Amino acid sequence: MKLVFLGRFREIAGPHMSDMAVPCEVKTLSGLQDFLTQAHPALAAALAGVRTQVAVNQVIVRDPSHAIGDADEVAFLPPMSGG
Repeated sequence: MKLVFLGRFREIAGPHMSDMAVPCEVKTLSGLQDFLTQAHPALAAALAGVRTQVAVNQVIVRDPSHAIGDADEVAFLPPMSGG
């Protein structure tokens, strides 16, 4: 599984998080959140924001029970501001 952290999430995660091995028992987005809470509490706290969006294979997903697998790319997008 490839993890992608954009914007401020990239700064918090650091370069090592994108290449971090995710345990095979992580099968859903909520399971990934639980894993990140243990692996990097500061990042998990930042990702917990209500306006954080998650994309699986470049499709925005809102369901925490959404299934994820080894071949998936999971991207975390911070709230966007615009003008």
